[in-house]
Amino acid sequence: MKRMKALRTLTVVLFAFGLVLGIGSVGLAEMEDDMAESKTTVTASGEGLWMYPGVRKLNPEVFGTPENPKALEALPLDQRKVSEDGEKFTTTKQPGPFSNKVAPSEGELSLTIWDRTPFDSKQSKDKAELEATFEDPSGENTYRVELKKLIPVGPHHQFFGGAASNVWMHGSTGIGEPFMPATFSYVTLWGFGDFYRNGEKLDEKRLIHVMLTPKMRNEDNELGFGIANRDKLEIHFIMPPTKVMQGHPETVPLPTKLVLPNGKEQPFIHYNFYGNIEVDGNKYLD
Repeated sequence: MKRMKALRTLTVVLFAFGLVLGIGSVGLAEMEDDMAESKTTVTASGEGLWMYPGVRKLNPEVFGTPENPKALEALPLDQRKVSEDGEKFTTTKQPGPFSNKVAPSEGELSLTIWDRTPFDSKQSKDKAELEATFEDPSGENTYRVELKKLIPVGPHHQFFGGAASNVWMHGSTGIGEPFMPATFSYVTLWGFGDFYRNGEKLDEKRLIHVMLTPKMRNEDNELGFGIANRDKLEIHFIMPPTKVMQGHPETVPLPTKLVLPNGKEQPFIHYNFYGNIEVDGNKYLD
């Protein structure tokens, strides 16, 4: 009798174990499918554009007018130039990374994201791999950037868990810098990584932001207020003067070692990739 009871108990345990294994196998398969469906790869090589510091024209839809100013948290009134008639804002007073002062360059980029978390969360399942190399306009120096970690929660606006696909950004959206025109971003990420120049590691934990968008500059490479060409793509790669220190962003100039005509070192990198852009895994571009 005891032997029969023991056999029945063993049968129940084995049956339950089989169920667990079955559920586990299904869960693993679903996880693999989820990873595959959330994966997008982007590559680029060849033609690029280096951005120098310069003033930025101010879009009245985003920044308003002197009589009815907007976006004061992004750009205080004392940092805006006003037209002679006093009726509109013209440009920023200080130079920044969103200018029309550009120069041609060469570069390569390889990016893969797994967008599996739609909103900011410390438990975000988003992942990304990124490596970018590009020359300065002289062609004498080569920079390389390697992503180390995504930032799953934005300090001032949504980072969408660190990586995102098919979202609207910039302009008056509240996502990203309002100095950039509002645009649809097929792929975007925020993270931090290592920064190299001519093979020498210059810094680490530098903030990195990348976007794949329709082309936003016109034939004269001017950054307007709207999309310049929806039939072409460009990759925006920016490293602002921001470093992640003790888990928080701090304003620290990027050590580019690129000396500008005014004798100062360029404190950021803003680079656009245009050449041979290929995308796999985005439903709007496949």
